[in-house]
Amino acid sequence: MNARQRRVSWLRAALLLGFAALIAKLFIAGEMVKYMAPALDPLTAVTGVVMAAMGVLELFGGGSPHVHDDEPEASGMEHALTSILIVVPLALGILVTPRALGAGALGGQSVADLLLAYAPGAAPAPATRGPAPSRPIADTADLLAYLEQAGIAGVGQAVRATGLALHDGSLGDRELALLRYSITHCVADARPIALLVVGPGDRAPSADQWIEVEGVLAVREREGSQLVTIAASRIVAVPEPPNPYLGAQF
Repeated sequence: MNARQRRVSWLRAALLLGFAALIAKLFIAGEMVKYMAPALDPLTAVTGVVMAAMGVLELFGGGSPHVHDDEPEASGMEHALTSILIVVPLALGILVTPRALGAGALGGQSVADLLLAYAPGAAPAPATRGPAPSRPIADTADLLAYLEQAGIAGVGQAVRATGLALHDGSLGDRELALLRYSITHCVADARPIALLVVGPGDRAPSADQWIEVEGVLAVREREGSQLVTIAASRIVAVPEPPNPYLGAQF
């Protein structure tokens, strides 16, 4: 193996081991959930192990026999460009702490188009109560699961939910949207879900701030739709949760 083949082999080994280290770092720091659904963790971990093994083999297994010295200048340029394209996202992944998708990922989509609505039908009579939840509704995933069970009959049920505060010109006074994203495999297939919140006062939380909302389920009529609404008794700012995304079932 000549010097050029050795350099190419070391470069490939460094890139493979670097991506294996990136996967390990994301798992150790609890940041993999910012990119991938937890259901894919085993496959992602296996990928990291395979890449590490390939890097070790590339480093100590005798180099790259398919590397030729034909057109060395063009080949060297190719390797340099390829390396830059790979090293930059690798370095960003290792050095930059990822953040969950926020309002900027909506691409200017109107909040009114995202607001969750009850299935069509008349609102329940005031004395009618939906089925009791199997456990306290302590977060947004619990709330969405309860809505699938009870629908509009759940109006009046005490709830708690977390998400990003979202403001829009289509919302009225004391109204805001509570935004979460659901993912199936990774953030590339993220789908926004928004709940209408009616605040307890005029002071609204900052946009794109994670908040926790406590209140009761309600309904608001808007343009022929019965919107799922939380009549809030308390809104407080909270840190971004460890897993900011909802599962694919929502």
